Amino acid sequence: MDLLVVVPHPDDETFGAGGALLLAKEEGLRTGILCLTRGEAGRTLGLCPPEELAQVRTAELKRAAEVLAVDYLEVLPFPNALPQEAEGGARGRASGQGLPDRPEAAGAIRERLLALRPRYVLTFPPDGINGHPDHVATSRYAEEAAKGLARLVYFVRPEGPWRVTHLLRLPEWALARKLKALAQHKTQALSVLTFLARHPERLWRESFHLVGEEGFKEGPWW
Repeated sequence: MDLLVVVPHPDDETFGAGGALLLAKEEGLRTGILCLTRGEAGRTLGLCPPEELAQVRTAELKRAAEVLAVDYLEVLPFPNALPQEAEGGARGRASGQGLPDRPEAAGAIRERLLALRPRYVLTFPPDGINGHPDHVATSRYAEEAAKGLARLVYFVRPEGPWRVTHLLRLPEWALARKLKALAQHKTQALSVLTFLARHPERLWRESFHLVGEEGFKEGPWW
C-alpha cells in the first residue's frame, strides 16, 4: 500500500482527498480507505429509516470507493459522535458515544498499518478542520498508530493553522470523477451543498500538509 486515507465517516474520504486518491492511482500507486465508523449519527434526509442509516452510508461509501478506484476499503464499527452543534432534521440511531470515547481505535488502525504497510497515512489535522470530535480523535489516533510505520499527511484548509506543503490542482477528468464520487453520498446532500456554497474552489484544489516537510510544492508528495 502506498497511500492509506484514514477517516471517521463515509464522505470524508472524497471531500478531503478524492483528487489525491485519483491522481495517485493514475500514477500506479496502491491506494486505500480505512473508515472508522459507519456514519450512523448523520442525517437521513428521509432516504431511509433511522435504524438503516449505517447500512445505507456504508453502501454509499463502497460506491464512492469504486469511483475512486481504491485497492482497499474497510469500514470499522466504532460509534459516530454527533457534531458539537448538530443541526435539526431526522438522524440515524446514534449511541451517544463517539470516537473520543473509544481510544482502542488507535490500536485497530495500527493493526491495519502493520498488515498493509502504507508509505503514507492521510487524515485530518489535529483540529479536525471543523472541530468535529470524531475528526479530532481520528487525527490523534492515526498519528499514534503511524509512529515508526508511515509518514503522516493532513488534508488542510489553505487558510488554516497548518502550512500547505503540497497543492494539487485536479485535471478535468479527476474533477469529474471526484464529483461522481461525492454524488454517491446521497444522504450527505446538504453537506455537499454547504461545501459548494462556502468553498467551491476546494473541489478542484486540494491542499495538504506533509508532516516534517519544509517549503511548498505544487504537485504530489508521493
